Amino acid sequence: MDLIKSGQKISIYFQKGENLVEISCLITKAYEDRIVVELPQYFMRYIEFLNVGQRLTVKVFSKIGTVDFNTIIISSPLEDDFMIEYDRNAIKLTPTSEIPSVEAIESLNIKLPDSNILREKTFVLSTEYIKFYSDYSFKVNDTFEGELILPKNYGIINFTGTVTEVDPVYDNEFTASYSNMIEEDRQALLYYMYLYSNNSD
Repeated sequence: MDLIKSGQKISIYFQKGENLVEISCLITKAYEDRIVVELPQYFMRYIEFLNVGQRLTVKVFSKIGTVDFNTIIISSPLEDDFMIEYDRNAIKLTPTSEIPSVEAIESLNIKLPDSNILREKTFVLSTEYIKFYSDYSFKVNDTFEGELILPKNYGIINFTGTVTEVDPVYDNEFTASYSNMIEEDRQALLYYMYLYSNNSD
């Protein structure tokens, strides 16, 4: 499963005079470096803005957020397939207004202030917080340096965690908020959550 796939809704944006025009479309095929897009019937009124080489802005919609990237038209909508470029290294995933979260069992390394390392498991990942199991007696407002180990080649997410909740029933379950997470790691986490949630459908 990848970030961009057939069947997803997509919006194409471009400037027409002083107005920003939005065309709502559908992805019909997704390749390594390009996407085939099905345009709506009314696209002909904007045909002058859909020439090969024209630069556009695109938003692809998912259940945890929107994928934003700039693109170039590769083939005209007057041909069999209307194709736009897709650069995997030039995308941004922005979460929705609701805080997305997924159930997960990823490894979490916690470095305590005394330099001891705890090797724990998560049970919920979110863009704002993480829930994990631990036999260590954390208290609210305790801080730690965390490494979230994502599977395969999705990377290691580094952050400072602050315990915000100790479960009132299960005293080995904790919630911690993130801080000091660099943007690249936040995007990697969002990307992984997107793949995880879509693979779980």
